[in-house]
Amino acid sequence: MSGVPVAHGSVGPPLANYGERQTVAGRLPNTPENLLAWIRSPQTIDPATSCPTCVTALDAADIAAYLFSLE
Repeated sequence: MSGVPVAHGSVGPPLANYGERQTVAGRLPNTPENLLAWIRSPQTIDPATSCPTCVTALDAADIAAYLFSLE
């Protein structure tokens, strides 16, 4: 991830078939609302996550829509 000095290699699982997943971050039911919350502020859901908070509300909505399209 450009601009994030500690982002090297793979940290999370592949996102292929995301729309078929049952949970967001392994903690919450996979709903659009929960995914948006995770993308916007992942530390509020999992304080130990290495996922940064770095997207706007509009970008989060676009990312969530794209991920749910991956079935």
